[in-house]
Amino acid sequence: MSSNWERSRIENKIGINFKYDQTLRLALIHPSYAKLIHEPEINNQRLGLLGETILNLVLADYIYHNFSHFQVGKQKALVSKLTEPERLTNFWYDLQLGEFYPFLDLKEERHRLRVKRSNPFEKGCKALIGAIFIDRGFSQTRNWLQKRLIVPLLKKYLKPELEHSPTDKQIQFLGDNLLQAVAIDYLYRQIHLVSPTTLKSLGRKFTSKENQSKYLKLSEAIWAEMFAEQTQPKSYKVWLAEVYLKLNEENSKSSFRKTSAYFAQVLDDDEVMAEAIALLLKDGKPQKWIIHQVMDYPSNKYNEGREKYYELIGESKDDE
Repeated sequence: MSSNWERSRIENKIGINFKYDQTLRLALIHPSYAKLIHEPEINNQRLGLLGETILNLVLADYIYHNFSHFQVGKQKALVSKLTEPERLTNFWYDLQLGEFYPFLDLKEERHRLRVKRSNPFEKGCKALIGAIFIDRGFSQTRNWLQKRLIVPLLKKYLKPELEHSPTDKQIQFLGDNLLQAVAIDYLYRQIHLVSPTTLKSLGRKFTSKENQSKYLKLSEAIWAEMFAEQTQPKSYKVWLAEVYLKLNEENSKSSFRKTSAYFAQVLDDDEVMAEAIALLLKDGKPQKWIIHQVMDYPSNKYNEGREKYYELIGESKDDE
């Protein structure tokens, strides 16, 4: 990997100093460069998926609190408008990062790449958001996005004199984005190195209506503790939104982290990993790669990982 990238120049442009430069570096590794250095799986696509869900949540959160006079359909349209590829590409260039994408190996000149609807800068922008989230947490990512992207675009439409009175549908819209964000956040951290496609498949599985009904039952005690006599909602998305909003009132810096922790409590880590392994085997990934890269067992613990692998897939290693 090239060592000629200028971390400090990028940090100065975005106004954030990273705790871990590897996270920032990963956000700037386009798949073309990863292939060039023969490490095709070490690229920014996973961070891009994570960043996309975090961006959608930050937008839904901001709109919920500042545009309650909008119907849900208009709120959704506003999120879609602010996440258009062209807008995110322009945001990347507004940050003056057009020429600071160090790990990009495409032959076309960057000004030609910029005008394409699907371009590396829009995807790099999402990956950067994901990297900021991983390195600095949700609260700082939310503040950064509001300051740099959201408020400059929406401040002229704000009507602070209006009283905030959200509808059930608006709370559900916030909860929908929140569920996607906590699910992908959990999967990103639990299931290492798998493709965004696999993460999306797992995300759909563990946010299905059937599973949401199960999560709601498993979360009854948390609701009773937090909301006393208030009846628990019938929708898990609304449950998540209400919990997040209450935690946000108490401490906005930790509200997402605590909401994510509540979501993680209703999941079975082994079940999630077993589902991931099944998808990877179907995709032709070898057992050794899964144990080392996805389950994160180093060489000196390979036998331990192998035992766990067979436990998860419900077979004995003697069945090989």
